[in-house]
Amino acid sequence: MNYKILVNRENKIPGNFKINLVDVNSKYKKGILLEEKVYQQFKKMQKDAKTQNFEIEVESGYRTHSYQEKLYKDLIDKKGIDYAKKYIAPPFTSEHETGLALDFCIYDNGKYIIEHDTKHLEATKWIINNCDKYGFILRYPLNKEGITGYNHEPWHLRYVGDLAPLLNKNNLTLEEYYDNF
Repeated sequence: MNYKILVNRENKIPGNFKINLVDVNSKYKKGILLEEKVYQQFKKMQKDAKTQNFEIEVESGYRTHSYQEKLYKDLIDKKGIDYAKKYIAPPFTSEHETGLALDFCIYDNGKYIIEHDTKHLEATKWIINNCDKYGFILRYPLNKEGITGYNHEPWHLRYVGDLAPLLNKNNLTLEEYYDNF
């Protein structure tokens, strides 16, 4: 399994890409799937987050190509093509279609906090500062929009395995890694 695969608008998911998906049993929503090792590593991070009194869950995981297409078209219909290009990948170019990416949510004070609302939470800061220990990177960091092609998403993690500490230490995106190494 190539956990270091670069997927973006210019690098579509290869036709021979195979994954072993498992149900993550998220308390947030039923039926969320991730690649098996990604889920195992998330569970470790989730357990360690709990020791810091942070309760994290998977809010979104694997998406089929047809579901990604529906999300993309729906956003275009609602907000227009220019907006959609900043916030969602066309089908065959989304990391969610690999099973290697997840959006996390935080359970706090009896409710789930998702996406933009997680931005300034201590739990989010802990996740961003520690995710590389579990093989994850913050895929769309602040001030890297021109490189990744997407707006900052502090809730979107990508599993890259043993590459994560190098990327984190050097403040590199996957695009920068592939451009320089």
